[in-house]
Amino acid sequence: MSQGIGPNGKLRSENVVVASPMSYAGSGKRIWKITNQENQVVSYLLMPVAITIILMAWSIVTIWYCIFGLLLVPYRLIRRSGRKEKKLALQHREQLEALAAIQTNQVIQTANLIEQNKPNNS
Repeated sequence: MSQGIGPNGKLRSENVVVASPMSYAGSGKRIWKITNQENQVVSYLLMPVAITIILMAWSIVTIWYCIFGLLLVPYRLIRRSGRKEKKLALQHREQLEALAAIQTNQVIQTANLIEQNKPNNS
């Protein structure tokens, strides 16, 4: 069951960014992921780096919107739905893994109870 948990203690599906990489929110969330470190000092040192990279990415996104923005709206909606489906599939897999772990624990507990309640033939 611990397979689905990332290094920051979150489930993998919680780390999926649904927003487009060529949007302000999507690029910001993807870049900000570099600050998710276990060591808090490293995390704080990476924050100004992440903010600088986000500002550079946002300038590129602004140029992108000015040139291609309206032409690519249908394409972006299709891609977003694909990313949402990927996130939902990941959440479903995590739920199935959790249920399988619970079921395995129940089988083990039942086997232990049966073993404890067996009469000794000695």
